[in-house]
Amino acid sequence: MPSDTGAIALPSSIDHLGVVVKDIDKTIEFLSSMWGLGPWQSLEYSPHKDEIIVGEPFKIKIACAKLGPVVLELIQPLEGRSLWSQFLETKGEGLQHVAFNLSNWDEMVSKLRERGSKMVAGGVFGGKRWCYFDTKPGGIIVDFMDNFGFMEEEK
Repeated sequence: MPSDTGAIALPSSIDHLGVVVKDIDKTIEFLSSMWGLGPWQSLEYSPHKDEIIVGEPFKIKIACAKLGPVVLELIQPLEGRSLWSQFLETKGEGLQHVAFNLSNWDEMVSKLRERGSKMVAGGVFGGKRWCYFDTKPGGIIVDFMDNFGFMEEEK
C-alpha cells in the first residue's frame, strides 16, 4: 500500500499459513492421501522459559509441507494453556494465523504496538524471534518471524 495512507506495509508474500489441528498425524495422513501433500517436516517445540517473549510455557507439535510457494504449517497443542489450545476450544480446527518473514522485525513490532495491536504470543526458535499479533477487529492473527522462514530452499 502507498505510504501516504498511513498503512503498515507488509512483505509482498506470505511465508506460511498456520492451521491448528487436534491430531497432526491423522491430518498429515489425510492431506497426503487426498491431495498428495508432502514431504512433511515435523518437530516438537517447547521454548525454555528464557526464550518466551510473551505468553506462558507450552509444548506443541508442528508439521510443515510446501503448498506451492507457501508452507502449510500444522500445529497440535500438546501441553499448557496456549493460543493454539484456546483456538481448538473456541473455534475448533482451522486456519489460525498468517505468517510473514521479516528483515525488519523490530520496526514492524514497534509499528503494531504504536497502533495499539497486542502481541499475544512470542518466543525464540532456533535463535530467531517470532511473535503473534492479534489484529482485531479483523480476527486475523499475524505471525512475524525475524528473518527466517519455514522450509526455505537450501542454497
